[in-house]
Amino acid sequence: MIDNAFNEEFSLHLRIKPIGVIKKSNAGLSDVIIYSDFERIIGSIMEKFEKGMNLLIVHKNNKSTDEHQVRVSAAELINRKGNLLTVKGIEADDDSVIDVRLKNEI
Repeated sequence: MIDNAFNEEFSLHLRIKPIGVIKKSNAGLSDVIIYSDFERIIGSIMEKFEKGMNLLIVHKNNKSTDEHQVRVSAAELINRKGNLLTVKGIEADDDSVIDVRLKNEI
C-alpha cells in the first residue's frame, strides 16, 4: 500500500543570501565574483581551486519566470584571482551565486 502523504505536492520558497554574482564575459567565459563579505568564509574552499578543475556552481536568476528556485551548473575553472573566478561552460548572466564547490566533493 502506498502512503498518500508522499503523493502530495508542496511548494517551498527559500530566502538565501547570495555570496556572489555571475557576469557573462566574452568568448564563452563567465566571471564568478564572490562578494568580499563571503570571501573569508569560503576562502579555504577557494584555495583548493586550480586551473582546469571542474566546479559546481549553485545559482539563481532573479529575473527567471520558471518554477525552479535554483540551478546547479558544472563549469571549468579557467583562472582564479582572489575573489574572481573565470569559468567556462556556464549559461548564466547576472545570476546570484549561492555556493561554489569542487565537483568531486559533492
